[in-house]
Amino acid sequence: MARKSRKNLENIEVQPKRKTYNVAAYIRLSVADNGKKGDSLETQQVIINTYIAEHSDMELCDVYIDNGASGQTFERPAFRQMLDDIESGKINCCVVKDLSRLGRNAIDTGYYVEKFFPTNHIRFVAVTDNYDSNDGTSGGIMLSLKNMVNEAYALDVSRKIQATYQLNIRNGYYVGKSPPYGYLISPDDCHKLILDEYSAEIVRKMFEMAAEKQGVSKILNWLNDNAILPPKRYLYSIGAATENEARGSWNKNYIYSLLKNRIYCGDMVQGKSQKDGGGRKPLPESEWTITQNTHEPIISRELFAKVQAQWKEPKQKLNRTTPESENPFLQKIFCGHCGYTMFRSRTSEIQHNFRCPTRSVRDKSGCVLVSINEKVLKEKLLRLLQKHNFDYVPCASDNDELTAVRAELDKAQHFCRGLYESLILGDITDTEYKQMKSGYESKIAALTEREKLLLEDNYSRVRAKNKLSQSRESVRDLNCVSDLTAEIIDKLVERIHVYQGKRIAVKFRFAEEVAEHE
Repeated sequence: MARKSRKNLENIEVQPKRKTYNVAAYIRLSVADNGKKGDSLETQQVIINTYIAEHSDMELCDVYIDNGASGQTFERPAFRQMLDDIESGKINCCVVKDLSRLGRNAIDTGYYVEKFFPTNHIRFVAVTDNYDSNDGTSGGIMLSLKNMVNEAYALDVSRKIQATYQLNIRNGYYVGKSPPYGYLISPDDCHKLILDEYSAEIVRKMFEMAAEKQGVSKILNWLNDNAILPPKRYLYSIGAATENEARGSWNKNYIYSLLKNRIYCGDMVQGKSQKDGGGRKPLPESEWTITQNTHEPIISRELFAKVQAQWKEPKQKLNRTTPESENPFLQKIFCGHCGYTMFRSRTSEIQHNFRCPTRSVRDKSGCVLVSINEKVLKEKLLRLLQKHNFDYVPCASDNDELTAVRAELDKAQHFCRGLYESLILGDITDTEYKQMKSGYESKIAALTEREKLLLEDNYSRVRAKNKLSQSRESVRDLNCVSDLTAEIIDKLVERIHVYQGKRIAVKFRFAEEVAEHE
């Protein structure tokens, strides 16, 4: 075989070794994106896998999935794991379906794309946005614009969800998380109710008993005596609810509301409450949204009307010669064992008792027997008040620290907002940005919490001072008082817990601690 000359060897061009990228496929799906065409976990995976297969310099190393994670925060488990793998050298390329999968926070998304990835020599690809950090022509102003659009979308999506929710209610679609007892949610349409034959038969029996003038107590006893599972526990038994949801028991209030619900004669009744701050407030019946004939009825309209007429029948008045007296402990008496408000009942012309309703209304085994005579309760409370020390000195409200904290908070927020601009302008390095951002965020969190505590403390001090002033005026001649009026009790007492054996514990309006048991 002929030997190649040195001259020929020198003329052979040496090809540089092609770089291979160890790819991290990052996939994110938020609650709002769930069910949206093109954004499912499977679709994102297919798009990324196809892209990698078409590029011979890429090799899939790992898949990172954040399911149900908002794009407005980067504190996501899989994303943080991917960053750890990047910093350890395991990953040198990140591929996502589009920029919104990386994040919907314009500033932080821009930071990772424009600073973090380049600094760590990471190739970043957003497939459907045609962005590849190895392509010098991509990015620029369009990248920033896309990030801002994605952030605006995230802020707008909650408003759209609420609008869709209200539209579904007006159209008579079921929007509840769990079906009403007697029904199941259709497996083909989450907004449609279908009959559950077993529980529907229980509902029919309850209406028939009510129509025969059998009271709620008898219906409750029938349910418990026949070991019929309460609604949530029944749903769990057939696999339609989670174990955490399988709580509660039959009680009179639930039975009464069930027998008043038009949903059982085929009408959709929704919009009974609306958001009010952090909770919900009930709406009057005139504002409910009622759509007729939306699903199969369990009972006839005639049976439903008969039961409603039953409730409207006036109760027989007791033959009393003395009118009912005012309850001096209104909304102040609670069972010390189960926490429920105790009922006041009249035992004679002038005598009243307070008793815990749990055993009779909710569950016979739900609490112990707790009751106390109103006269006895007044005597116990009066003795506690007479021997209680009223020499409380309220702390003066001091706003100096609150003013200082707010000034520091404004300053920290201002500096934090300017960090990203300083990074882009090159005034600070990537490492400095991360360190300073983390420091300011920790400081803002601490100052915000301190501001909250100071506001609560100031409010408590002012309220305590006002209450103490009222209390001193009310109890100036308490040792001469033989009976406690509703006015005195309201001024002095916040709540009373009654325990078995007629023991009581009192939370006074002017005291920090609950009174000792007698």
